This record gives sequence, structure tokens and C-alpha cells, in this order.
Amino acid sequence: MLDQESTPVAYINGTAEDCTAPKTLRLIEYWRARMPSDGGLPSWRDFDLMDLYDIAAALAVKDVIDGGNDYINRFWGTSLTVALGFEGTGKLVSTYEPVSMRNAVSKRYGNVVRNRETSMARGYISTMPGREFLTFELVHLPLRGKSDEVEHIISAYHFGLALPEGFG
Repeated sequence: MLDQESTPVAYINGTAEDCTAPKTLRLIEYWRARMPSDGGLPSWRDFDLMDLYDIAAALAVKDVIDGGNDYINRFWGTSLTVALGFEGTGKLVSTYEPVSMRNAVSKRYGNVVRNRETSMARGYISTMPGREFLTFELVHLPLRGKSDEVEHIISAYHFGLALPEGFG
């Protein structure tokens, strides 16, 4: 077990505008290209994961349950399974372990749903014991479903990101 002083804790939060990693930027570009010309959010029905085959292993798609009371993974890329150590397809966020990860991602997804805004994070995975030194950048993007509400969240994860000197 790592002691608190040796565990990197640096973390940056922001929006899609703050992303720099190739995989997150690729998803953002695709998402923006599907935005309605009259404004608003892109719709899930306008997405085709085959268009994103080059980064599919780094993607996750969540369905929003009951306005954000929970989320279920519709799609979970293989690089997420390798990096995070669990297969997430079909898994409810409310069942994630450890609880620290569950709480962190639930809070982030809730903000995406309520505010209808993008979310990004970059740093070290601090919510999962044994993965504290894994660097990442992620982006979560809201998608409309059949209604105008956020009914899905599509995310891209770039693991092993080289962080700036002195980060953490």
C-alpha cells in the first residue's frame, strides 16, 4: 500500500475545450460534427460507433437511468477493461467498486446530465487502489435520446498520457 505522501494526487478538471489527448480530441471532433445546426446537443441516433473504429477501444457509452439516478454501460471499450481492471459492459455505475470510484464518476456524470455540458479530467487515477500511477485524460460528452434530455453520455479515455514536468 502506498503512503499518502508518495501517491500522486494532481488532477485537472475542465471541459472538452481543455482536452489535448488525441483520443479525446477525436471524439470531440466527431461529437461537434453531429451538433444540430440550430444549436443544442447531438443525438445518440446520429452516432455510429463504426465511424469511431480507430478509437473504439477507448470509448464508453452510458445510458442515463431515471434522470441521472444511475447509469448503465451500453458499450465499454477493451482498453478500459485493461487499464481499469474490470469489464464494464452492462454494469451499473451504482455497483462500481471501490466506492471512491463509484462516487467520483457518479458525481461527474450527474453534472454532465444536469448541466448539459462536457466534462474532462486529466491526471492520475486516484480513486482506484493499485492504479494511482496510471495517467489519463478523459472526456464525457452529453447526448440527447428520444427527448431533448441528456439520455446518454459518450466518453473517450486516453491512458498513459505523458503529463507535464512537475505534474503531481
